[in-house]
Amino acid sequence: MKKFIRFVVILIAVVVAGVLVLGVVEPKEVIVTRSIVIKAQKDVVFDQVVKFKNWPNWSPWYKMDSDKIKITYQGTDGQPGSSYHWEGSDKTGAGDTKNISVDSTKMNFEIDITRPTSFSSECSLAATDTGSGMTKVKWTCSVKMSFPWNASFVVMNWDKLLGDDFEAGLTNMKKYLESHTPQIPNIEVKEVDYPAHTFEVIRKTIFWTDITKFCNDAYDIVAQDVGGKVEGTQVGVYYTWDTINHRTDCAVGFPVSDTTMPVKGTTFIHAGPSKAVMAVQKGAYNTSMQYHNAIAKYMAAKALPHTMVIEEYITGPKNEVDTNKWVTNIYYLEQ
Repeated sequence: MKKFIRFVVILIAVVVAGVLVLGVVEPKEVIVTRSIVIKAQKDVVFDQVVKFKNWPNWSPWYKMDSDKIKITYQGTDGQPGSSYHWEGSDKTGAGDTKNISVDSTKMNFEIDITRPTSFSSECSLAATDTGSGMTKVKWTCSVKMSFPWNASFVVMNWDKLLGDDFEAGLTNMKKYLESHTPQIPNIEVKEVDYPAHTFEVIRKTIFWTDITKFCNDAYDIVAQDVGGKVEGTQVGVYYTWDTINHRTDCAVGFPVSDTTMPVKGTTFIHAGPSKAVMAVQKGAYNTSMQYHNAIAKYMAAKALPHTMVIEEYITGPKNEVDTNKWVTNIYYLEQ
């Protein structure tokens, strides 16, 4: 018995020594990266990347546990500080994912798994325009383990374990976007004369994610009192479009003929007469960035400056249920 105990002690000592040696030799961090190219505009792809509420469209873990997993969201989706908590079966466990930072092409986020084991990882998803309507998506995660637990890197192939899931998720995203992204016809961009207008509007700097609510609320406020002063359709005026912080300085309201009796909380904007570059968007608003990109590309090629962007909502959700019949005139005023 003494010999057996001695053998066990020696065996444990050898194993421990081996683990310690491996812990010294092995790195304390493994970086796993996968990428894919998707046939879709960068802004459309980035919307899937940066908003947690869009992740069920392609997440490999959601797909494997969609009938049992429960997700709760917090914060302004798409903005730093937003997060979601998931509770799933033994397949997916439980944990939290938090948006750490966002720029125009990449979101950095942190994953904290609480079940079935405790584990954290720093990750990022990036979407880069590669031209011709194609976007490259890159998914990266850093797996860190302190000494001596980093010795487990020898037996656990994290690049394959996570890499296989990344590949599945990116493939899901590609299939989803390429089957759901509307096909845009050739966009006609032209130079026009924009006549002088005076708009009565509510102006505010807001996050992109708040645009729809802000516009609906502001239109309702302005429309209550402008009455007979209106001489055109509702408009959105955009002064800045911050791709780093995802904010915009914008104003919404109506063109008016009388500036003597402003509605409480509104202001007047005078625009034109001016040269402008414009395009007519037909259909739902989820394709609008492609029209803006077409105009921006046209203006860049001719080195044309612009002072503000005006969207005229000729037909939209206020007066037409069928999104195929929506019409928006988009103007980039030059000087």
